[in-house]
Amino acid sequence: AAVRGHMEYLGPTTPAALAVMLSLGELEVTSALARLEGEGVVLRGHFTPQPTAAGAPFAAPGAGTAAIAPVEFCDRRLLARIHRYTLDRLRSEIEPVSAQDFMRYLLQRQRAGSQRRAEGKRGLLDVIAQLQGFEIPAVAWERDVLPLRVADYDPRWLDDLCLAGDVAWARLTLRKNGAGAARGVSASRATPITLALRRELTSLLDAARGAEQPDAPVAGDASAVYDALTRHGALFFDDLVAATRMLPVQLEEALWDLVGRGLVTSDGFSSLRQIMTPKRAARDGRRHARYGAARVGRAVSGPQGRWSLVQRFDAGARHADELAESAGMQLLARYGVVFRDLVAREHLGAPWRDIVRALRRQEARGVVRGGRFVAGFVGEQYALPEAVDALRRVRRQERSGEIVRISAADPLNLVGIIVPGARVAALHGNAVTFRDGLPVGVEEGRTVRSLETTGAAEFAAAGGE
Repeated sequence: AAVRGHMEYLGPTTPAALAVMLSLGELEVTSALARLEGEGVVLRGHFTPQPTAAGAPFAAPGAGTAAIAPVEFCDRRLLARIHRYTLDRLRSEIEPVSAQDFMRYLLQRQRAGSQRRAEGKRGLLDVIAQLQGFEIPAVAWERDVLPLRVADYDPRWLDDLCLAGDVAWARLTLRKNGAGAARGVSASRATPITLALRRELTSLLDAARGAEQPDAPVAGDASAVYDALTRHGALFFDDLVAATRMLPVQLEEALWDLVGRGLVTSDGFSSLRQIMTPKRAARDGRRHARYGAARVGRAVSGPQGRWSLVQRFDAGARHADELAESAGMQLLARYGVVFRDLVAREHLGAPWRDIVRALRRQEARGVVRGGRFVAGFVGEQYALPEAVDALRRVRRQERSGEIVRISAADPLNLVGIIVPGARVAALHGNAVTFRDGLPVGVEEGRTVRSLETTGAAEFAAAGGE
């Protein structure tokens, strides 16, 4: 009873300190605390940061946890109040930034601009890890998105990462065209795909598709290719030609249809790159039909690498909370700060309410910060700790008139979502030009319009006519 009464007001304390206070033996106090812990009255743990002498570690290498910091006990209700006050204090320390400064921060975080680009194959891998799960038209990845973020981008880097098993590509979302369609809606270079770390692809597929499966073709060339891959596993292009007895141009069209359905992928990005060139495919197909494969030789060789079905291991086995937590952390990796309005263009497999609950749990663990980070938006906001510091730095930085031009298919196309203006359709032929985080020009097809008179010259210098 004496231990219970003191624990209700003491806060975190050790059995030894409490024994001195009560003039009791330490073993007696430890036993009483254990009984109270069994009743759910107190919790044990390490709650108080332990000071070090002259920067020395708590204990010598190899010492146990008990030597590093003594075990403490705290009343459960008192600990909950301390935790809540700590979160409230952390949130009150944050001063929200404007939408313009937040856009400047996003441009810096995603390395958009000549001064912040990633470098080399390792930098490309980091960019892919940040963007994975966001579907972009296939043709825009190497034409607009990756060169914007990676200095002197070399397509061979992406091929090497794919062939090494570090990176994979696929369509995540399902195309709605009817399960019994013999010929699906024709795929095009605008077919949305994502690049992802191969170890994360199954989680991304689970989040995007849930229990649904893509519609398999039931007739036609695509059905024959799908059946061959189902029976024989991964196959090179020439093996598929032999298995299906198709002309190369027919096979490429069938593979492109299966890519659009989200059914197939390949172990290299060069395969996708090659089947996105219809003029070359048609020319080689005509030469193959006219002269025969023996005379054309390697000139008609199809896309390099092996083609295979998109695999989902333990499909549907992940709990909804696990998927929501994974989605929330990926959004934070991409944007640093996340709130409902920001994810308007994301294809979230989990409901936003589940993602918010997962982020609340991460805040309670100290992994993320909650608060008001961007002014002018309602709802809960969460951020990575390093993102909070970066926002402060951006707010203090003087605006230099920096011009950045991005594709409208890019995740950074947040016109009408974060920054003011009418939304720009996320088509790979459109583009938006930003100056200091504000849109100053839009290219829609062959139409170019300036969003402010003073930005016309800078817009033209950035690529607008």
